[in-house]
Amino acid sequence: MKKPISNISALLSDKLEFLRVLLVDDDEFVLDFVEDMLHGLGVKSVSRSLDGNAALAAVDGAIRPLQLIICDLNMPGMDGIEFLRHLADRGFEGGVILSSGSDKRVIKTVESLVQAHKLGFLGTLQKPVEEAALLTALINFTGLEPKANYGPIQELSPEEIRAGLDAGQMETFFQPKVTVADRRVVGAECLVRWRHPKRGLIQPAAFISVAEEHGLIDDLTMAVFHKAMGHLKEWTRLGHDLKVSVNVSMDNLDRLDLPEVFADIVRQAGEETGRVILEMTESRLMSNIVTSLEIITRLRLKGFDLSIDDFGTGYSSMEKLKQLPFTELKVDRSFVCGATRDSVARAILESSVQMGHALGISVVAEGAETQEDWDLLVAVGCDEVQGYFVARPMPAEDFIAWKTRWEAANCKSNG
Repeated sequence: MKKPISNISALLSDKLEFLRVLLVDDDEFVLDFVEDMLHGLGVKSVSRSLDGNAALAAVDGAIRPLQLIICDLNMPGMDGIEFLRHLADRGFEGGVILSSGSDKRVIKTVESLVQAHKLGFLGTLQKPVEEAALLTALINFTGLEPKANYGPIQELSPEEIRAGLDAGQMETFFQPKVTVADRRVVGAECLVRWRHPKRGLIQPAAFISVAEEHGLIDDLTMAVFHKAMGHLKEWTRLGHDLKVSVNVSMDNLDRLDLPEVFADIVRQAGEETGRVILEMTESRLMSNIVTSLEIITRLRLKGFDLSIDDFGTGYSSMEKLKQLPFTELKVDRSFVCGATRDSVARAILESSVQMGHALGISVVAEGAETQEDWDLLVAVGCDEVQGYFVARPMPAEDFIAWKTRWEAANCKSNG
């Protein structure tokens, strides 16, 4: 049973009380309405702007940096889309919530634009704004990791990354994957985090591209792979039948000996390659297809499972599935989270599941966050789910305890 809005907002009151919010909308009534709603949820500091130019002035002139901007799209003068571009140019490090009554496909495009600008996108509020939707966006804000996908990308240097690798500062977190049919935990995706001595825990978006650009990605991938196999070995020793997914950069796929290197690491851990899934991002596959085709195929011949990640966000998807021996298709979160309210996203989700099954490929949905998302994935016949509805990424040492609790609560019929 869902908690009443008042109860949930009360739990967040300590985080919302000092939140500094800027509302950007050309409609005074909307500004009044949303401001009252924010005050009712416990937010005290709310400023307002009637257009993009005034909003930029507010951002530049703020004595203390604004933490959250709720922005309309359709405004005279500087519209919301242009405002967001200028916001990105300024390196805005807070959260962004869109507010619009525009066509859903237009909104979806703008959402992609916000993410491309590397702004901290938290969601879209359909007009007229509902309190429950606003609260959900604020909850997303409280979980937003500062500078997770922006800011530090340009600050980090290859020398820092090299030093971090040499010092063993790269840590592995794991996000569970569970079956839709019986909610069993069947594996986890391994995700790298950098435990920086001064900057704290740094997300991969802040250093992966730098590592790729400066020839450090092989060392980073190998460090993560070694750690992942070590954890898999320990979990197997404890009696857990699991698979571990590891992300492979397309820049790794110019090493002709990669299949042998990975297979040797797996053998040294006393594991089988069939317990390892190598994930490759769809959007980068086509540019490397000729040089990487041999390596990808040989990895499959070695027994590794292969996953096409972020499916639906790249191009020539059908051709890639036809050419390459993938065993798993991961539907991108943009077609999963909230798909019950987005007919286009739902259509893409359904067709992806159907296509995957027609090709004999297991289909995993990323980004499931709510009971509604889960129920839809059950209805469309998805095989596995990965997302906040199940669990957030967690340190390796917490994984087995979490798995035990999850299966005790969700898999009683199998116990």
